[in-house]
Amino acid sequence: MEEVEQVRVALSIIFEIVGNIGMAAAWLLTAGFVALAIMGLIKPAYRFGKAIAWKKVFIVSDSETRHDLRCDLERSGLIKHKNILEKSKGQTGELGGARLLIIDYNYLGADEVLRIVSAKCPDCGVLVYAKPGSIKSDCTEKLNLYQHVSVVNFRGRLVNEVLLLLLSTSFTKNDASKQVI
Repeated sequence: MEEVEQVRVALSIIFEIVGNIGMAAAWLLTAGFVALAIMGLIKPAYRFGKAIAWKKVFIVSDSETRHDLRCDLERSGLIKHKNILEKSKGQTGELGGARLLIIDYNYLGADEVLRIVSAKCPDCGVLVYAKPGSIKSDCTEKLNLYQHVSVVNFRGRLVNEVLLLLLSTSFTKNDASKQVI
């Protein structure tokens, strides 16, 4: 009888040790999962903040549309007032270092829009703002050839597209070099 009791005590000690090891492994896995999840969110959050805080947005449009677009961006609270710059037709040659352009298609015309888009740097986002149906299909096909170019027909979608372009152009060369092909 005493031997059965000793076996029972020995088994309970073994099961207790195995249970503690299992519990410790579960806690370590949970902590590792939480740490990896947080680390996975930190880099995109930093990139998102950097995209909104420091990038300049150039608006190339006539005075009325320019004012409306500027007000939409400022009211959204995403872009700082000082980061919104306005340009006219005669100043389109000064857009070389821009990181985000909002271009009024109806103000500039197809040829000038295509010239600006083709001269932009690769990490510059271009948002072409046009009235519905005003861009011909051949111009749309040409715009589609360029990276980070978007066409918006409604001011309500403008802020969403600006946000997406700011985020998608906030990658660095170091980020691109880590991409696996």
